[in-house]
Amino acid sequence: MRKLYIICCVAAFLACGRSPEEDKYVSIIDSLKVENKDLQQANDTLSEHLLKKAYIARNYPKYFDTIPEPEEFILKEISQEPGLIPKEAVLGGTMRFTEVSFINDKLITASYEEGHVMGEAVYSYSMNKRGQLQFSLVGIVKE
Repeated sequence: MRKLYIICCVAAFLACGRSPEEDKYVSIIDSLKVENKDLQQANDTLSEHLLKKAYIARNYPKYFDTIPEPEEFILKEISQEPGLIPKEAVLGGTMRFTEVSFINDKLITASYEEGHVMGEAVYSYSMNKRGQLQFSLVGIVKE
C-alpha cells in the first residue's frame, strides 16, 4: 500500500511539469514583460523631458525663415482649430490654446485651458502646398 502511495505521488509530481508548448508561451510572456518595462521607462523619460521643457530646440523649418515670431504664428494658427484640444470645457467655459513651444521641425507642444481645466499636448505640424499649417494630435503630456 505504501509503495502504491509513493508511486502515485511521484506520478502526480511528474505530471505537474510544463509541456514544451507551455514553456514557449511562458518565454513569450517573459519577453513581452521585459519589452513593456523598457517602453514604460522610455515613456517616463520622454515625459520627464517634456515636463521640464528640456526639449526646446529652436530648430524651425525653412518655411518659418520669414516669420519674425514663429511661436506666435503657430499659436495663432492652432487657435483656429479648437477641436484639436483633447479635453472638454466645464461650467460653460471655452477651451483655448495659450502657449506653443517647438520640439523640433515636426513637433510642438501646446498648452490649453479654459479657466478651470488645463493641460498640454504634443502635436505634429506641417505646411500644405497652399501655405496653411496642418496639425495632428500626437499625445497628451499632462492633464
